[in-house]
Amino acid sequence: MVHNSKISDFISTDNIIVGMNAVSREDAIKQLSNILQKNGVVNDAEAFNQDVLAREKQSTTGIGNNIAIPHGKSASVTIPSFIFAKNNSLLEWDSLDGSQVDIIFLMAIQEKDERNEHLEMLANISSRLMDDQFVENIKKENDPQRLLKIFMKN
Repeated sequence: MVHNSKISDFISTDNIIVGMNAVSREDAIKQLSNILQKNGVVNDAEAFNQDVLAREKQSTTGIGNNIAIPHGKSASVTIPSFIFAKNNSLLEWDSLDGSQVDIIFLMAIQEKDERNEHLEMLANISSRLMDDQFVENIKKENDPQRLLKIFMKN
């Protein structure tokens, strides 16, 4: 069953972080996990963090063009969501094209994801990232409200 959800169904300005100061992939995921817990998306940041890092060990989520889409299926996720972050510096991420990462879409997926919302979320984000204008817009915009508007455009 297709629910035709959009990126904007899974994000709010609380989950748009600009100017993050992570020093590594692991540090970025940990910081974002803590924010997701603070915002009520996960109920155990450390458990979610470990689930995301376990997924990272399977294969890289660095998709190129300085962008990564890490994700974790976790019992600690209460609301399927994602957090968008722009880091102040480039991070090593073992990306497919060898590029470092400063744009991160961290997806929080419920362990019992019967509706396959993570596939919808991933498909939505991936298709938007094929749009050069969308990528250019999110790379140059630093205001969370305006970033949310960019995400809300179909």
